Amino acid sequence: NQRAKMSSSSFSSCASCFLQNHQGGVGGRCSRRISRLSRPSSSSPRRQRRVLFLRACAAQRTSGNDDDLDEDEDATKTKQQHQRNEKKPKKNIAVFISGGGSNMRAVHAACETGEIHGQISLVVTSSYTAGGVEWAMDRDVPVLLYPGGKDLEESERISPSELNEFLKNEYKIDVVLLAGYLRLIPPELCRTFENKMLNIHPALLPAFGGRGMHGAKVHEAVVNSGARFTGPTVHFVNENFDEGKIVAQRIIRIDPSWTAEEVARRVLKEEHEVFPEVVAALCDERIEFRETDGVGVIIDKMDSNKRY
Repeated sequence: NQRAKMSSSSFSSCASCFLQNHQGGVGGRCSRRISRLSRPSSSSPRRQRRVLFLRACAAQRTSGNDDDLDEDEDATKTKQQHQRNEKKPKKNIAVFISGGGSNMRAVHAACETGEIHGQISLVVTSSYTAGGVEWAMDRDVPVLLYPGGKDLEESERISPSELNEFLKNEYKIDVVLLAGYLRLIPPELCRTFENKMLNIHPALLPAFGGRGMHGAKVHEAVVNSGARFTGPTVHFVNENFDEGKIVAQRIIRIDPSWTAEEVARRVLKEEHEVFPEVVAALCDERIEFRETDGVGVIIDKMDSNKRY
């Protein structure tokens, strides 16, 4: 393995330099101006932000061509919803990943079409080798490494309080999404983003969830159990793995002949549809909470009298 050990300088390189530094290349420091961020304490020395790429320039507003909409009742309501959204600032979204980030890409696509009135303003990764890191840097989305691997010196790690500070004050994050993030979220972050942080899990919670239940392990457990139904679950995040209140699920009937790989493929397709749908509702403030138990209920964007 020829990957170089990440230093504090390499954390603030541009995309090309970063990839060269950590794929066996010889990349040097980028000539672009690198921004810096102080520790929370004013008495502490300044240090480089644990950011793999610079903050993106302000994203361009996106809107559809209203002339292309059919002027039926549903299309009219959709246009009215877009018009209401255009009067509001887009939500700043932070996405936490540990892998390729396919759900992050699905959310980004929905932001681009206007389905989600928001923009991905920050990516947080548990590993600089995650496939989603390069995707984010190619789009000038800043990336933070948290908590980092064992090869990262303790002095170079972001603390939970710093992470909370970065999201809340530096990047002005409104919504946090866990899209295949395999680490436990710090309690202070759960409190800061209570009912504003969503996770997607590849099974029907509360079954097949909890610590260590992720990726292929989930689908293998589902198939081996003989379960006849599966599907993704979107839930709010609390301080425990997969125990937050459920806000949406999709149901897939399992054919007895299916392998775990086939189940995974079908579940992932549903994930890419339901996750952006729930994120859109959260950004539109169309999720209300039952007084009895705090469960989130989505208000239909076409008919405010409908709940699901």
